[in-house]
Amino acid sequence: MTPKFSIAIALILGLAASSAGCTDTVPPPPAVTVTITPVVSHTGVKAEITKALASQTPAAATQPAPAVTQVEIFGTYQWVEYRENNSVTMPPNPRYQWEGTVKTVKSEDTYQGTPAVRYTITYTGDYTECCTNNLVTRTKNGDIIVSEMTYAVPSGAFLRGTMVETIKGETQPAVNLPADPEGSRRDDKPSGLTGITPMGEMNTTLTDRGVETVTVPAGTYAGARKYTGSFRDGTPITFWVVPGIPVPVQYQFPNRYLDGVDPFQSYELMKWE
Repeated sequence: MTPKFSIAIALILGLAASSAGCTDTVPPPPAVTVTITPVVSHTGVKAEITKALASQTPAAATQPAPAVTQVEIFGTYQWVEYRENNSVTMPPNPRYQWEGTVKTVKSEDTYQGTPAVRYTITYTGDYTECCTNNLVTRTKNGDIIVSEMTYAVPSGAFLRGTMVETIKGETQPAVNLPADPEGSRRDDKPSGLTGITPMGEMNTTLTDRGVETVTVPAGTYAGARKYTGSFRDGTPITFWVVPGIPVPVQYQFPNRYLDGVDPFQSYELMKWE
């Protein structure tokens, strides 16, 4: 199995088995109180950032409440395109790196009379094959994957999905993803072509790591705020967020569900609307 094959098939089929994500319109779960300093207690569309006082006051004195502000990791967007940067070691070969582009388009839909939102995700990248004569080979832009997923509004139930892959010019049979009325599971583990499927808020706790300068295809951002957290399976994930941009300018995570040794994925913002 090639590294990219495992991204397209293993992750999307795993997504079908566990069903990825609720829509951005699904009401958030109850807020969670967190005492780590500083942290984000992330509960849906918005996240509360709690920063403790810089110094302690005497025990007998009244302690003022921590300052609370609001931040969005994901806001409202119509479409977003990322450069996907992958790396993995396929023994006995050295560390291997390849790139692709992933575009997600959101649109209103109706399925059997139910209001819905449809996510159309298109991946274009090199087709990687391993290992003929212990060598990794690749075909430039030889892999095109189109996935369509439809979710009910406002319940977030997964209604239907399909995935079609074209490998080196040959279109493969479509894969149908079964419906799941139970809704959100995008927080469980990395899944699908974007790692977070569908693209939107995760119900997880994020730690504020301060401000960094980040350079991605969309530009250089000196004031990108860094947040770290994890999926429910323990996989760590890092976001870089810039005010005024409705999606992370970058996010990345290791992905043990892919082939090879220490696979790692990074998504770098190209453009959005």
